[in-house]
Amino acid sequence: MAPVSLYLARHAEAVPVGGSIARDADRPLSAKGESDAAAMAQVISRLDRKIAVVLTSPLVRAMRTGEIFCRALGGGVERRVSENLAPGFRHKELLSELRALSTDGAVVAVGHQPDLGNFLCFLIAGSSRAEIAMAASAVAKVTFNHADEDVTATLRWLLTPETVRGTFPRE
Repeated sequence: MAPVSLYLARHAEAVPVGGSIARDADRPLSAKGESDAAAMAQVISRLDRKIAVVLTSPLVRAMRTGEIFCRALGGGVERRVSENLAPGFRHKELLSELRALSTDGAVVAVGHQPDLGNFLCFLIAGSSRAEIAMAASAVAKVTFNHADEDVTATLRWLLTPETVRGTFPRE
């Protein structure tokens, strides 16, 4: 069986809690977040025309990021909400859900930090103690054979909005 492509996408920048936004789960994307998500979604849509599912955390900012990805990817892409991408998710449960998806195409999973970075380490190194920092709107491409009992995944690349736009933040 050919390797499956999985895109792990951190939600785009969200507005802070305050004013009419009382709960972290209800934070919408900021204007910058909307722009960054659209830029990343455009790049992913050009790199992979075989994305079949966009799976998102149930939090507002992740669902909106997923919506932007679906729009950029065009018709035929299914969007699903998964509790297995909510903050604090368990790696094995998310992996089981990804394996259970009946799709011939790639999957985009939109979630939160530090969970996505830890899940990425779990996939490529078998360890949940390591961590990869993923900036808001960052997307990592991983390939793995989802039918194998043991996960053997390969990190292909990790992109941020700054690299996509050719601008780099000053240190």
